[in-house]
Order: sequence, then C-alpha cells, then structure tokens
Amino acid sequence: MAEEKENLAENIQENLSKVEQFIEEKRQPLMIAGGVVLAVAVALIYVFVKWLPERNLQGQKAMYLAEMAFAKDSFELALNGRAGFGGANTVVGFAEVTKKYSFTKAANLANYYAGICCLNLKKYDEAISYLDKFSTKDPIVGAVKLSAIGDAYMELGKEKDGIKYYEKAAAFSDNETYTPYFLFKAALAHEKANNFSEAKKLYEKIRDNYPKSEEGRDIEKYIARASVSN
Repeated sequence: MAEEKENLAENIQENLSKVEQFIEEKRQPLMIAGGVVLAVAVALIYVFVKWLPERNLQGQKAMYLAEMAFAKDSFELALNGRAGFGGANTVVGFAEVTKKYSFTKAANLANYYAGICCLNLKKYDEAISYLDKFSTKDPIVGAVKLSAIGDAYMELGKEKDGIKYYEKAAAFSDNETYTPYFLFKAALAHEKANNFSEAKKLYEKIRDNYPKSEEGRDIEKYIARASVSN
C-alpha cells in the first residue's frame, strides 16, 4: 500500500514537471497567444459597446426624412433619397442606409422599408432581395414581411412561391386579425393557380378557427365557390 502511494506521488510529480517544462518552453508563444486573445476581446467589446451603437444612432438619424417620405407614400424619394444643394434639403434614402450603416439595427429596418418601397414601385425582384435581408421576431411585422414577399412573387407570376410565403406568413404567429387575412390571401392564390381543393381547405380553416374575423364573416361563399370549381 505504501509502495502504491509512493508510485502515485512519483507519477504526479513527474507529470507536474512535464507541465512546468512545457510552459517554460512555450512561454513566449503562450504570451503572444494570450495577447492576441486579449486584443480580440478588447476589439469585440469596443465594436459591440461603442462602435455599433453609435453607428446605429447615426443610421436612425440619417433615415428620419426617408421615414417621413415613406409615411406620405413618396416611395421613390424614400428609397433613393435626394441630394440637396449644399447639404440643404438632402434626404438619405433607405437604400443608402442599408449600405452605409450595415450590421446595425437601423440598416436592418431600412431593408424592410426599402423592400416595401420597391414593392410599391413595382421593382419586385429588388423588393424580395431587401425583404429577405430584414430579420425580426415581432409576430406582426415578421408576418407582414413574409406576406409582402408573397405579393412580389405573385406579381412576378410565380404563384407557387407566392402561396408558400402567404402560408409562411399565416404560420408565423397566431393572430385573430392577421392570420385569417394571410390564409385568405393564400387561398385566393391557390384559386388563381387552379388549386381549388387547397383553397377550400384554407377557407374551411378560416371558418373553423377564425369565424369572428373579417374574412370569416363571408367565408361560406368562398367555400362554395371553391367546391363548385373543384
């Protein structure tokens, strides 16, 4: 027993010696590596605590006039902005904000605005591109974004993709007002594509799950129409 303890102690001492030798041999590389890690950590802290928040604030201020133009349905001005004489009356458009203030919340929101602008300006491919770059967890805005992408695809004659995004919008969150609206849009798109049985299923879903919604009030006539056409 004593011999086993002695052997164990010798093994521990031997391993400690090896560790000490390794540290001594690699002291300089380890110090360099530690310095690199520290430098990266400091840089990340600076980026996320100071640089990004400041750029985000700048982006929010920059697109203020574009938001006002958007609210007035001046979509061309809101999207592309306007160069003013000597800086006066200058409007920074959402398209510029997405590029100049990339990786900020302001740029993310500008992607949404730019997408809706393009949709209204009949620039459907650009609308899809901008909206795809916009991310949100908001249950309403996220669903509206997906529905807008569906609208763009429908305008491009890509009904299959349009239906897919309308159904994604309906499934994004369960809302008594918006979910039946998106289901209704998907059902109409199915009818346009001559998928009457699928349209009927969605109309029936509105009837069964959202009977008090605006779409649910007159849903029986749509169910009947899809049944006859099926």
